[in-house]
Amino acid sequence: MSPEVLLYRSPRLYRVLRDAHGDTLIEVIVGGIAMRAVRVRLGAEETATYEREGTTFSDRLAAAITA
Repeated sequence: MSPEVLLYRSPRLYRVLRDAHGDTLIEVIVGGIAMRAVRVRLGAEETATYEREGTTFSDRLAAAITA
């Protein structure tokens, strides 16, 4: 198995991934002049919410991370 599986790539500059251990992560591009990627591992409740709501949840989560 590859180290990561892309679950969703958003035009809003974030990706949702599943790692080799089965954990779900969100990777968000943050910053202004100096931009970088920040990864956050989702907990069980957040993963369940993503599986239930899909991109509606990940859009909200990405916006909260960049705020």
